[in-house]
Amino acid sequence: MRRAAPLFAAALALALPCASPAAEPVPDRPPARIGGSPAGDDAAAAAYFTDTELIDQDGRARRFYTDLLRGRKVLIHFAFTSCKGACPTMAANLARVQSLLGKRAGKEIAILTITVDPVNDTPKVLKRFAAKFSAGDGWRFLTGTPDSVEKVLGRLGGLTKKPDEHTSTLLIGDVTTGMWLKTVATERPETIVQLVDHINDKP
Repeated sequence: MRRAAPLFAAALALALPCASPAAEPVPDRPPARIGGSPAGDDAAAAAYFTDTELIDQDGRARRFYTDLLRGRKVLIHFAFTSCKGACPTMAANLARVQSLLGKRAGKEIAILTITVDPVNDTPKVLKRFAAKFSAGDGWRFLTGTPDSVEKVLGRLGGLTKKPDEHTSTLLIGDVTTGMWLKTVATERPETIVQLVDHINDKP
């Protein structure tokens, strides 16, 4: 089981090049499959992603793997609330994705927005930001102590020295099967939903 963890690391490192959101073009082809852990290897997934405690926009503590990832398809991206660039655009786009997912959002599929500015993005601030985009129950805006957020961002390849240098990459994963894809969070909502629905299709 331990052999699966490096697969996560390699896949997510490839998925998240460090670049300015404004500089990243929308891909002109479907994102490539980048791998994951063997299907059903829950222990490897838990060990890799960890149960680092984060806090959502409602002030509730959430264990990263057990509470937010396990048994779900997930869409994960990075943002911060004082962003004057791509973050509001990405959030508005994911709001359309949430609408297209309908009742599946929350039960089967989770959207996770992880702040890259945990010092300023408190749960209260994140809650106001979430309200701007009518975020439903299945969309968690996550912060925590700087150390905790840094640990999770490190696992996902999302660490950045400055908040405004974060990537606009959107990770799409099926945690149960260990399959992961990447695109940008400004991709057409219909395309994102299609990727979610077909993430486990054989090439």
